[in-house]
Amino acid sequence: MYTGLNENQLILPNIVDALHDYCSIQLDIDETKCKSSQLLAQNIDIKRVIGDTNLQRCIEDPTGTTPMTDADKQLKALIIPCLCWYTYSRLLLLFHTTFTDSGLISASDDGAEERNAAKSLAKECKGVAESMMFDVLEFLTEEADADPTIDTTEMDAGKLTPSIRVMGGHEWRASN
Repeated sequence: MYTGLNENQLILPNIVDALHDYCSIQLDIDETKCKSSQLLAQNIDIKRVIGDTNLQRCIEDPTGTTPMTDADKQLKALIIPCLCWYTYSRLLLLFHTTFTDSGLISASDDGAEERNAAKSLAKECKGVAESMMFDVLEFLTEEADADPTIDTTEMDAGKLTPSIRVMGGHEWRASN
């Protein structure tokens, strides 16, 4: 990230270290690409499921004026694996090729095949993240059951989109 404003909105400023813990990424990966993918993952993939209020609970206040509660720390610990897999999915979709002054550069001669492989792997990574999001939703539901003042209207488990659907007793895997 090149601006402090974007950097302060990240759940994990050291996302590269966390990605090494959860995903198989190259050691010399560009940190800026990881952070921009993380920003997309948290603001699109995670926010649409748990809502903005719960997302903001996972982001530490850079000034330190609003400390995180124990519940916020537990939520953040549950979000981190999901965030890593969503980020990895975004990395695969956004940065499998490189733009240069000469145009789009692909690592292989057959760029379409590489794109399809990256897209397929990205879907699998997103599926892993969505499976882990059920733990986050369970935590938030239990928290709301214990404290009726907590607003759960932003949460929506229906926005998780598994790629396997059971129809008529047969499994069908989505193709796109």
